[in-house]
Amino acid sequence: MLQAASFRGGDKAPVQILTAKQQIELGSISTEIAFNRGVRIYEAGSPADFVFIVKEGVVKAFQDLPTGGERVLTFLFAGDVCGLAQDGRYVNSVKALTPTICFKIPIGALTGMFLRDSELELQFLIKMAHELREAQRQQIILTRQQAHARVAMFLRMLQLRDGKESPRIELAMSRRDIARYLGLSDEAVSRAAARLNREGVVAFPGRHVAQILDRSRFEQLALAA
Repeated sequence: MLQAASFRGGDKAPVQILTAKQQIELGSISTEIAFNRGVRIYEAGSPADFVFIVKEGVVKAFQDLPTGGERVLTFLFAGDVCGLAQDGRYVNSVKALTPTICFKIPIGALTGMFLRDSELELQFLIKMAHELREAQRQQIILTRQQAHARVAMFLRMLQLRDGKESPRIELAMSRRDIARYLGLSDEAVSRAAARLNREGVVAFPGRHVAQILDRSRFEQLALAA
């Protein structure tokens, strides 16, 4: 239900951090709720009465911009938590990018469980530390000057989350969402993808899949500065 990467051993895929008993207890206070693709799970500024854990699917956390666009802050996958709040209201908006199922947990019930089970509270803190590391990874990506290096780092981040080291990387998000996450224009992302393909590093046989062609060069590009 709740996954995070280990603090040891470098970049590893997220693993289950709750005991079977804790999963059962969380299940007893949660409700499974399904969201269609494109549906907002909650809006920034609305009352933060619930925490959500993604069970299936991919969602994005973002902020609406005054210009009418969006700033994508992070992508969330199975085992991730969303519901960051300040003064009792959600800080960001969250939208389903694919058909998604979430565990919806009332804040009051979760707080009560923390009071009874300090180990569970610790596991949620570990999860929050994991999310902080992911946010820091995004900031590292944004320091890269060349767009094709940013795209490579983003693809490597998705590969690490999957944990399979497969040359095939599924992209649940659109290129526009990737651009908004990387701080690039849509055109810059398209040009970066074309360059990676032209140089024989990564091919894009479809809009939602990337195929690593040259692992050595790919990893050199994706190496954080």
